[in-house]
Amino acid sequence: MKTFNFMSVATCGLVMMAMSCSSCKEDPIEPNNKTYTITDVEIGGESYKKLEGIINDDLSLNLSENWLLSGGVFVDENAKLSITQGGTVYADTEVTTFLSIKQGGEIFIQGESTNPIVFTPLKDNPTYGDWGGIIINGRAILNTGLTAEGEGGTGIYGGDDDHDDSGVLRYVRVEYAGKILGTDNELNGFSFNGVGDGTTVEYIQAYKGSDDGIEFFGGTVNVKYAVSTHNQDDSFDWTHGWRGKGQYWIAQQGPDGGDRGIEADNNGDDNTLEPYSNPTLSNITLIGVNDGDSLNTGMRLREGTKGQIFFAHVTGFPKYGVRVSDEVTLNNVTNGELFVANSLIEGNGTDFKDCESFDGLTNTLNDSWFSYDETVGAGDFWTEGWVRQWEI
Repeated sequence: MKTFNFMSVATCGLVMMAMSCSSCKEDPIEPNNKTYTITDVEIGGESYKKLEGIINDDLSLNLSENWLLSGGVFVDENAKLSITQGGTVYADTEVTTFLSIKQGGEIFIQGESTNPIVFTPLKDNPTYGDWGGIIINGRAILNTGLTAEGEGGTGIYGGDDDHDDSGVLRYVRVEYAGKILGTDNELNGFSFNGVGDGTTVEYIQAYKGSDDGIEFFGGTVNVKYAVSTHNQDDSFDWTHGWRGKGQYWIAQQGPDGGDRGIEADNNGDDNTLEPYSNPTLSNITLIGVNDGDSLNTGMRLREGTKGQIFFAHVTGFPKYGVRVSDEVTLNNVTNGELFVANSLIEGNGTDFKDCESFDGLTNTLNDSWFSYDETVGAGDFWTEGWVRQWEI
């Protein structure tokens, strides 16, 4: 592990106070009325720009330099954080670090298929939960009330605008996230909190996090091309009225921890709260493994969720392939408002639990957002060059 002896060379953007600094005058991200700081530090013989605090106007990171996020880094309302070249952004593991986009803030993180933008801990031998991941807080509708507060004090989210736009994530990988803050208080790789469908999310990977890989708390954001690899809780998780769309998703569980490929809830306190969680997914691959407890399940559809899932391949889960539970959720199946169709569920401990009607079910997907593809599963043609591969 690297020793974190920070040697401050120059501090720019001082917090809510004016201070002169000869090196700051040459820095294009001045003047010095920012509520964030950028400090030149040296760690293990390498130079880094350490970014802390609340970004309250437009800031672009040039990844030809080493950047280190430290603590809770927020993008404020009406501010924009841009990274438009591939490379690595490091997270400080000496403090609880995460990147949170506040309501009304925007993020434009756009890598390339051969050169993604990677967020990873600054640490020798990084591991699960070294930092907190990326959180986006939008103004889309929840079923828990008008607004809610994100886990770990990461921001307020929710509102009345399902078309809210929080920016763009494209070719982005988050590694070793999922910082555990306390009981039932864990961060994820990517947390989409009340995010609207004006936001673009494509080609993202959550790699080896200690909690969920990719989680949706209400909202309507759509996600195309997503990989969740060796995350120690659920690979994908939704709750509180998520009504987005997803296509080309891969979950690969790992041997040292994992729960469900998909954990799908409406609302745990009241399964009938509206708007119901009701996503549409297509071309999904969920690959399970026995991590020692024989309990892993491919899809757990519960607590009142609705949803339409097409062309899924679910295999290798030691307990269940697809399970439906709770009275309201079972009623949704009976009413045709929850189903898994045109799919292959095989090679699991028990393929179907309380949803045998899904076996062999076919249905029609008619939505222009989706690329036309009747292949069962997600394939992998789209992962080359930017996805960090996994070991079984």
